[in-house]
Amino acid sequence: MIPFIPALNEYRVIVESLRGIEQRIALEKKGVFSEALILFDHVPVHHTQPYSGYDGYEVAGKDLRFALTDSRSDARNARRPYYVSDKEANVSLADSEVVSLERAWRWMAEWKQNKALARAQIVQQHQAWRNSREAAASDLRAREYERLRSGLDPLPPQVWGPAQERDWQAETDRGEVAAYQSLQAWDSHPYSVTVILVGNIGPCDGCKARLKVFLYELSTELFPKAFVIVKTVYTGDRCKAGVRGATDRLETEYGYPDRAEQQEFRLDDKTFWRPWVRLVSPWPVRQ
Repeated sequence: MIPFIPALNEYRVIVESLRGIEQRIALEKKGVFSEALILFDHVPVHHTQPYSGYDGYEVAGKDLRFALTDSRSDARNARRPYYVSDKEANVSLADSEVVSLERAWRWMAEWKQNKALARAQIVQQHQAWRNSREAAASDLRAREYERLRSGLDPLPPQVWGPAQERDWQAETDRGEVAAYQSLQAWDSHPYSVTVILVGNIGPCDGCKARLKVFLYELSTELFPKAFVIVKTVYTGDRCKAGVRGATDRLETEYGYPDRAEQQEFRLDDKTFWRPWVRLVSPWPVRQ
């Protein structure tokens, strides 16, 4: 059975992303990379390039929305989950997932801003159309009134009269309904938003928390009317313990210990991947 088109779209962008990450690793002979894929209504609309951890400071700067840290040592970032320490957030700040989520957020925020500007232009154009119609009709009504007030014959029926008034109102009503329907369709798009974070290593504990914050803010701030899904797709071990930090050694866990499913993705008969796929659970569920 052939999968339906939305599934094919998602499958295709994941395969392309896995291939791109493999090419970066082959080029640099090492590295941890990730990339964010964005689909609106199951249609791919944007993807970030495969970033390494240290690309973050160069590409996005230090003012990162999903850093989840605070410049003051005695302050706690209000958006950071309670179970993530400041040390953990700082140690994982340079991870590739951080810049990938940052670039994805910035692109979607700019897309929404541009969409709002385009919507405002549509409203302005409709208002100008309505004003011009009102001005033309008001002029004819004023001429009709002035002729009647002066004792002259009314305007010829083919110029203005009850029939023309009804036709004018009917056409105006049709224009108002069409504009309302157009804006309704404009405001409801997209119906669904899917962001897929692809990497060659599963996210650490700090980045797993960032994914939850990203999902929460995406669904509440940018797309409150859409069905929002965030997934992470990663190769390597399903779950692997590790130690971070040069001085303060910090234990962390890469990938998800449960609810991560291994799936097969094929490019051709010779190239295939078996990454782990995990749907990010909604905030504020704790792992």
